[in-house]
Amino acid sequence: MTSTSGMELEIRFPKIHHFWMDAGLIGFYELAESEHPVEWNVSISLDDAGVTLRGDGKNLESFFEHVYNVLLDRYYNTSSEQQRADKAGFYYDTRLDAFVRFPKVKCRGIAALIFNKAPRPTKGAVKYRGKGILPPEYAHLQERFDEFLRENNLKAGAMQNLLIDGPNAYQPRVVLFEKNVLTSPKKSRSKGVCFVCGHDSDVLTEVGSSVFPLITGKDGVLSFNSTCGNPAKVCWKCDYIGKFVPVAGFYATNETGCHIYFPYSSSLVKMHEVFRSLEAIKVDDPNYFRNFNQDLGGYFQKPYEMLFSFLYSVYLRVLSSHDSSDEKEEELHGFDFAKFYQITTARAPLDFVVMYTEPLGQTHMAKMVWPFKRSVYVFRLLDRLERGGIRIKEVMRELIDFEQDKNEYKTLMRNRVCERILNQQRIVDLVEQHVFHINKSKVQYIKPLHDFTIAYEKILIEERDPMQQELIDAAVSLGKTIGMSLANEGKKGKGELFRLRKARKPEDFLNEVNRIQLNYGALVTSDLYNRGEEFEKNFTEFKQFCMIAALNTFNGMSRDRESAGSHDQATGEAA
Repeated sequence: MTSTSGMELEIRFPKIHHFWMDAGLIGFYELAESEHPVEWNVSISLDDAGVTLRGDGKNLESFFEHVYNVLLDRYYNTSSEQQRADKAGFYYDTRLDAFVRFPKVKCRGIAALIFNKAPRPTKGAVKYRGKGILPPEYAHLQERFDEFLRENNLKAGAMQNLLIDGPNAYQPRVVLFEKNVLTSPKKSRSKGVCFVCGHDSDVLTEVGSSVFPLITGKDGVLSFNSTCGNPAKVCWKCDYIGKFVPVAGFYATNETGCHIYFPYSSSLVKMHEVFRSLEAIKVDDPNYFRNFNQDLGGYFQKPYEMLFSFLYSVYLRVLSSHDSSDEKEEELHGFDFAKFYQITTARAPLDFVVMYTEPLGQTHMAKMVWPFKRSVYVFRLLDRLERGGIRIKEVMRELIDFEQDKNEYKTLMRNRVCERILNQQRIVDLVEQHVFHINKSKVQYIKPLHDFTIAYEKILIEERDPMQQELIDAAVSLGKTIGMSLANEGKKGKGELFRLRKARKPEDFLNEVNRIQLNYGALVTSDLYNRGEEFEKNFTEFKQFCMIAALNTFNGMSRDRESAGSHDQATGEAA
C-alpha cells in the first residue's frame, strides 16, 4: 500500500459473515462513531457489506490509534471495586517529581478470552537493583521511596521494575501501528491471503487468540501444517477488528465458566440498528462478573439456564412495554409489538450466537458455540405466558434444588428444563421428577411451576395435536380430585401420592385410583375410563400431569389447613 500524509485514502472493512469478526466490526464502528471522527478529519460510513473510512493517511492512523486506546481503557484495563480501593500499583512521575498510586487492572469477560498475557509498562520502567532498592540513576529518591511505601502500606517486592511516567496495562499488539501500515512510503504488493477473511493483503501477521480465540496460536498452526510450509497468517484488518469484539458482546462469568452472547444478523445495518436498543440490558457491575441484568434472580450458572435468563432480560427490558426502572414484581409484562418487530424481524432476522467456555489452565476452552435461531419463539412464549399471569421469575426459583449442598448441583434440573424449552421440547417428565424430589421431606410450594408446565405444554402441542389438550385437562382434573381427597390425611395422604406415582402400567394406575376412590372418597368421573385406547397410548404423560396436579392441590390444601390451625390456636390463646 503506497500511502503519504497528503493522500486521501479509503479503508474498507468488509462483513465476512463470521459471528466473531462481524461482532468486532460492529463493535469498532459503534466505538469509532462515538469518538467524533469529524474532529479527526475522518469520515466513517456503514452499509450491509461493511464499514468504510476515508481520510488522510496520518489522520486515519491517528484516529485508529485513538479508538484503540479508548477500547483498551474501557474493556481490557478494568479494575474491580476492591482494586480501585486498594490502589496497589504505583509509578514515578518525572514531571511531578512524585510517586503516584494506581489501581491494578485485569482483562475480564470477553476481553480475557482475547488476551491473557501480562500487562506491560505504558511509558517506561527501570529494574530494581535489589528488593525495593532503586538503580543508581534514581538512588537520590530512595529515602522518599521508602517513606512512600511505608505510608501507603505497599511493597516493592511484588514487581521487578519501577514504572516510570505511567502505569502498566494490557496492550495487545496491533500490526497496523507497529508497521505504520497507513503512512509507510513503501510500495504495496500482496503478501498472501488472510486466513480469516480470505482477501489478499500487503501486510500479514501471525494468527492467534487475539484475532479469534478458537484459533490455536502460531505454534499450533505450524504443527497442523501438513505440507511443512509457512503457517497461515491474518491481514492487518482482521488483526485490528478482532480486538473490538467485547464492545458488541454480552457476558456473565462464574466459577464454572464464561457465558457469551452476540446479537447477529446477515445485515450489518440491522446489527447497528439494534445495538443501542440492546444496550438497555447492560449493567455496570463493579466486579465485572457480568455486563447485563439478570432479572430472574440468582444461581444461574449453567449454559442453558443462563441463556434463558439472558433472553428474558432482553424480553423484559427491550421488547416489553414494562418500564425497566419500575421494580414492582407484581406488574405483568407484555410486548411492545412495534419494538418487537423492529428488533427481531425488520430488514433481516436477528439471531444470537451463544458461546460457553470453561477455564483450562491459564486460558479458556470453548465447550459450546451455538447459533441460536429460536429467539422469536422464546420472546413470543414469554409474552404469552406472562400475559396469562405466569411469573417466570417464580417458576425459575421453584426449579432450584436447595437441598443440594453445593451451588453447582442446585440447578442441574433447571438447566435441563431450560434446554428443553429453548429447543421447543416437552418438560412435563422433568418437572414431575423435580416436584416429587423436593417434596420428599417437606411441603414445597409449587403452584407457579404447576401452572407454567400446563400452560407451556398446551402451547407446545396446540398446533401439533390439539386432541392432547383435552387429555391434559382430564389428567389435571383427576390430579386435583385425588389431591383434595388426600389433603386431610397428612403424611398418610402424601404416602398415597408417592404410592400412586410408582404405578408403571395403566392397569396398575387405575387400580390405585380405584383404591383411593374407595378409601378416601375421591370423586373420579367416568371420563377417565371412557378414554380407553387414548389413555393407554399417552399413559406416561397423563400420569405425569396427574401427579403434578395432585401434589400441587395436596400441598395447597395442606398449607391452608395448617394456616387455619395456627390462626385458631392464636385466637384461643388471646381469648
